[in-house]
Amino acid sequence: MVPSNKYWFSVLVLTVILANAVAKKPHILYILMDDQGYGDVGYTNQTDDIKTPLLDKMAREGLILDRHYSTWMCTPTRASILTGKYHSKLGIQYGVFVPHTEQCLNKTELLLPEVVRHNGYATHLVGKWHLGYAHWHCMPCMRGFDTAYGFINGETDWLNHTCGGYHDFYECAYSAETGLRWDALTDDNGTYTQDLYSRRVKHLIQHHHHEQTPMFLYLSMQSVHEPYFAPAEYYDCTDNDRCTMQAMMNASEKLLEDVISHFKEAGMWDDTLVIYHSDNGAPNKNVASNGNLRGYKHSLWEGGLRTVGFLYSVNHQILRHRGRTSCYVHVSDWYQTIISITGGWEAYSNAADGNAMPAELDSIDQSSYLLSKSTNTCPRTSILLHMDPVKRIAAAIKNQYKLLIGNVVSDTTPCRATQYYELNLQSFNFTNVRMYNIFSDPNETTDISDDYPHIVSVISNYVRGTVNHQAPLQCQLPVDEDGYPNDDVPYYLPWL
Repeated sequence: MVPSNKYWFSVLVLTVILANAVAKKPHILYILMDDQGYGDVGYTNQTDDIKTPLLDKMAREGLILDRHYSTWMCTPTRASILTGKYHSKLGIQYGVFVPHTEQCLNKTELLLPEVVRHNGYATHLVGKWHLGYAHWHCMPCMRGFDTAYGFINGETDWLNHTCGGYHDFYECAYSAETGLRWDALTDDNGTYTQDLYSRRVKHLIQHHHHEQTPMFLYLSMQSVHEPYFAPAEYYDCTDNDRCTMQAMMNASEKLLEDVISHFKEAGMWDDTLVIYHSDNGAPNKNVASNGNLRGYKHSLWEGGLRTVGFLYSVNHQILRHRGRTSCYVHVSDWYQTIISITGGWEAYSNAADGNAMPAELDSIDQSSYLLSKSTNTCPRTSILLHMDPVKRIAAAIKNQYKLLIGNVVSDTTPCRATQYYELNLQSFNFTNVRMYNIFSDPNETTDISDDYPHIVSVISNYVRGTVNHQAPLQCQLPVDEDGYPNDDVPYYLPWL
């Protein structure tokens, strides 16, 4: 029997629908947790005292990133995500940006949202910035975000939204037509940050024309950073410190439930890709946990650098790769990966007269592997985890081996604010090393450097080969007295 014209017409229509579904650019919900440890979520099976049913469900139905690596603290990770470069290449690996100083991401760096916006996306930041604010060009709305809403510094109070006694909550917007709009928000004292974020996401989605414009939403969470706090209704217990972490994770999951609900109500959830990870491991506090991993935030052990992470989408055309991967993903990789997902470099290149991709990116485009597993070969086999010429320490991964160089345990050498520290081979003690097989020994219990000197040599040479590509390290700049809020201007804002 010969199929009818009606049959072939139906096949054609279905083919067009499926093709459009695949070709449609996904909305991207990028959730960056703050200080969430490897033992502060259920699906890692590192603890039995924290319950995270929503995150567990999303991780197990999506793609768990078993080997997701960050930097050892907040500012360097955020800088690496948004620039696609190792933090040592930016010269900011020693510590975090602090208030009242001129510390800021160099304005010559091309940030992720600037490229994504050229690919037709609406770009929004909700939450923590922590990449400097002395100049207006340091601020998110001058670096590619259409709007931003949240706080500037590294931490703030959950209810009164102050840092160091001064208000730190704002919103801004920028467009080529209207320029920059900036408002300090002082009317929400007493309102829990998570509730403010939910309200803001709802507002953004309600005013977004998703049929014409995809959305890139960078949800940079305050959770689960200090101060450790959650409203009473989120507590399941009160008899130990971990009860507070559970309460904070309950609140975080409630916010995520709200955000998902907002996306669903707008008809956007079925076309959304979720990227979820933490900016570093948990600090050395009784409230937080890295499970069985050794070390904490501010350290080069796995507990400081290996983080929770997963991808999720209800749409199997967006995320075809499901389950779990042990391939390495470094936070810098999200730069090239997201740019590829959102359309690549062509639009930005055309707008920039051919000046497209920045030189010497460390980011690897993992979109084909992570979304569809187009190959069984891991895109990344090595990571330069850290280089610090002040403490004279470094760390790198190659294949299943991790090499630590220098006194990574107890060096407390201070970084002088007025001095630049050049990186050179004399900056590091390559005779003081430890090496671990982090696949067979993930808790870093057995130093095997004496057993495999040839592998130590290979990784040491990898580190040596990167030295000339790193920027001079500049520590915390001197405090500028003009940078303090005051009685006339009682909130944080650029002053230069």
